[in-house]
Amino acid sequence: MADPCSLAGHGGLSPLKILLIEDSIADAQLLRLLLHADPHVCVTTATRLAKGLAHLRRDHYDLVLLDLSLPDAPGVEAVHRVTYAAREVPIVALSAAQDEELAIAALREGAQDWLVKSEIDRALLRRVVRYACERHRLMAALQSLALMDTLTGLYNRRGFLIIAEEQFKLARRTGHSLGLAFVDLDGMKRINDELGHEFGDRALVATARILKSTFRASDVIARLGGDEFVVLLVAASQTVSHRIRKRLLQALAKHNRIPGSVPVSLSAGFAHFNALTSKHRTLEEVMMEADQAMYIEKQSHHESRTVQERRAREDA
Repeated sequence: MADPCSLAGHGGLSPLKILLIEDSIADAQLLRLLLHADPHVCVTTATRLAKGLAHLRRDHYDLVLLDLSLPDAPGVEAVHRVTYAAREVPIVALSAAQDEELAIAALREGAQDWLVKSEIDRALLRRVVRYACERHRLMAALQSLALMDTLTGLYNRRGFLIIAEEQFKLARRTGHSLGLAFVDLDGMKRINDELGHEFGDRALVATARILKSTFRASDVIARLGGDEFVVLLVAASQTVSHRIRKRLLQALAKHNRIPGSVPVSLSAGFAHFNALTSKHRTLEEVMMEADQAMYIEKQSHHESRTVQERRAREDA
């Protein structure tokens, strides 16, 4: 059978891909019927939150219609978990009855809108879906202006702290672990002094590119300022730092083999947050631990370069 999403996009207009997470077969059928009145809407249905999260991990969706009475995640817990899995996707919460407190709680947790299922008709549903997508897009655009580093395209310090604090809150609620990496571009002052600031900017952009190729799309990468970078590893175990360090060294070596590239050397330090064993540790404490680990590696790099330079002078 042909993919309904590909059929929805036939004719040149990209389909609006909606993930409906709803355990009631009757309610799901009604919502699908109302949504399918628009030929440019594609609906995927999941009867449990776990199945919906699996869909979000495998594919991109433009919006999630989320029932708040799911057996495996009742109430705003469902909003927490969808937000954690796909913070870039807007959510419209669905309820079987009027519940103002639950509605406000869902909106505070990140839902774009709220619908009572018994009050939904075709026009209302279409309007809410379109407005939620547009509102989310505008909010993301406005936030990016204040939260992004213009040189590298990564998050800036403010953007990182806002997102990382939210991820720490979610980790405490869900029991997920987080990793944090501090990365420093070695010899930035020397690059600027000997090659010029244009080369310094190129080295920073190259560092951002190396980090993007090393870490996952779900991880939060930021330039804190100057030559300092930080990465929050979402849902990462303590053993992941060794694998990440190996991938970082491989990406670094690959960049430095590119003809004409500005040679880059990086120092990295890692820290870990376990929500089950260290729930009360703060973001600042974890950042400080990673920063200290990075400083130790940076000193080791500096001592190694000093020895190499001394030997070079002696050989000359």
